[in-house]
Amino acid sequence: MEEEDTHHKKEVVGLVAKVKVRGREGEKEVLALFDTGATRTSIDKNIAKELGLEKKNKKVKVKSKTTEQGYVRRGIYSAEIEINGRKFNVDANVADRSNMMCPVLIGRDIIHGNFIIDTTKTHFSNKLKDMKK
Repeated sequence: MEEEDTHHKKEVVGLVAKVKVRGREGEKEVLALFDTGATRTSIDKNIAKELGLEKKNKKVKVKSKTTEQGYVRRGIYSAEIEINGRKFNVDANVADRSNMMCPVLIGRDIIHGNFIIDTTKTHFSNKLKDMKK
């Protein structure tokens, strides 16, 4: 049995939430998908550019079924992400998420120790498209 962290309570969130992403050039409120299968948070490249997120001098390997190697290398950018009033400074990978419903993906780098995901809070079924209005 795990000990409960007494420093802060884990917040129950739905699968999708509005978050604020902040960089040197301002902030933007967008939809974010909580993804327990993602190690690291990911931000759309257009948002990273618009907000002037600071690029780090490193890249990470991210699993990808669309490439022969089974992974892609992505640049890392510093960002502040605010979720329900809580602020997190993260090194997020940046990708083209323009064709995705949620331009930000919240990974375990933020979820772990902070959030519990309850899909019934935001969705009528197990399908992403069945989001409650």
